[in-house]
Amino acid sequence: MSDLAYTWPASSEPSESPLLPSSVTEQTYWAEWYEHPDLNLEWHEGRLEEVPVSDQLTVQVYFWLLELLLHYLRRHPDAQILALETGFRLALPDGKVSIRKPDLGFIHRDNPIQRTDTERSYTGIPDLLIEALSDSTPANRQRDEVIKKGEYAAVGVREYYILHHDPACLAFYTRAASGLYVPIPLQEGVIHSRVFPGFCFRRADLQRRPSLTELRKDPIYAQFVLPEWREAEAVAEQARAIAEQARAQAEQERHRREVAEARANEERQQRQQERQQREAAEARADEERQQREAAEARLAELEALLAQGHTEGPP
Repeated sequence: MSDLAYTWPASSEPSESPLLPSSVTEQTYWAEWYEHPDLNLEWHEGRLEEVPVSDQLTVQVYFWLLELLLHYLRRHPDAQILALETGFRLALPDGKVSIRKPDLGFIHRDNPIQRTDTERSYTGIPDLLIEALSDSTPANRQRDEVIKKGEYAAVGVREYYILHHDPACLAFYTRAASGLYVPIPLQEGVIHSRVFPGFCFRRADLQRRPSLTELRKDPIYAQFVLPEWREAEAVAEQARAIAEQARAQAEQERHRREVAEARANEERQQRQQERQQREAAEARADEERQQREAAEARLAELEALLAQGHTEGPP
């Protein structure tokens, strides 16, 4: 079926709840059914349609991707979130009208129609829509995979994601120039959004759902998942490097000081040894002087005795 086919196939008509009227006007839907306290209802070709519920595994996939998108928007506040059960009007090319409540939507800041804080619906066309697929019946699958897909493409939703716990049921579309959806091409297993540049995820991670600790260290996600952690770690690593450099410098300085002290001690010991050698030499010189003076005195004494004997002559 063409992407622009947005009527129910004859074999997939939704069953009508006995609690709901068979048809209502758009005005009645907005007035009485849009904010029904007990029922989450969409409006399609005059009929009320209950929004089906996804299984728990698919809900886990949905919340994992939602958390990833919230991390991206914290870093790049480029969009408003169209929350669960918020409806918007789809004026289709054939003159028909639907009112859909996507599981999740995003309105880019460049969208000409922004949603105010007090609005309970949205009057424009979202830029990215996400549906958590319910496969409880063929009709429920047909609603997301064919009907809504055709409607969203027809009114100009730029990207459309279908989530499910079974990888075979995952689908990620971007709107081509023809107005039809084409699959977003995988780049080494990674889906890259065209609505939000820089937002990307591994298709396989929707089943694995890695933790934030893993994501912030993964180069695919590190630019928008808790980058402040990485920045803080970089600052801490820089501080550690500075501290290590200071410690190394202090160690080098301590080594230089110890070498200088050893050298000074060696020089002090050498000076002490030279002083001792000098004092010993001086002591030897003094002793030699004393010995020389004693020898000179003895010689003088002998010379005096000889001179005396020569004067007196023989007896």
